[in-house]
Amino acid sequence: MQTYVVRRSNIAATAAELDAALTRLRSFEEKPHSLNARWIRSYALREADGRFGLACVFQSDSVQTLKRHAELTRAPAQEILPVATTVLVRPFAPTMVYLIRRRNFWKTAADLEKSAVISRRVGDQEMARQVSWLHTFAVTEKNGSLGTVCLYQAVDPEALRKHAARVGMPADEIVPVFGRIVFRDDPQQQPAPTSAVPA
Repeated sequence: MQTYVVRRSNIAATAAELDAALTRLRSFEEKPHSLNARWIRSYALREADGRFGLACVFQSDSVQTLKRHAELTRAPAQEILPVATTVLVRPFAPTMVYLIRRRNFWKTAADLEKSAVISRRVGDQEMARQVSWLHTFAVTEKNGSLGTVCLYQAVDPEALRKHAARVGMPADEIVPVFGRIVFRDDPQQQPAPTSAVPA
């Protein structure tokens, strides 16, 4: 089973619609089904246009299975990204959390590791009062390069842009997270090692 991050942008116009989408996901998971897909957790997002979105973590046998899951649950998936590694840096923070998408930036895991060293130094030493790195999923992009889906606590999106600029990496999309829905424990989640990890 592979871990994936499934990005569902603008899935709902209202909180009630978002709740309905989550209810469909939960209902599907609680009933027997033939799909080899397991919902782990989701992060509820407030999109730039005021609508709601989700970033969902799944385990599945393939992208095709997750596409079929999206059809059956009526929860469209704009991106389905295979996770190369998962790193928990700090526990999830309850307020002022942002999801940051960094697309197609690293060619190798070693390149990603170098960025992570700088990211941790900048965050912990230079911007400790502004940003706090929580969690990262390093994902394999369609073109074979590496990208990330990161969770940070920050004073505002501008602090995250400044952090990314100082590190020398992109912040292609910054979306506020206003909630986390945990459906089951993630068996692959690991605490951060002492060496650097994906940014």
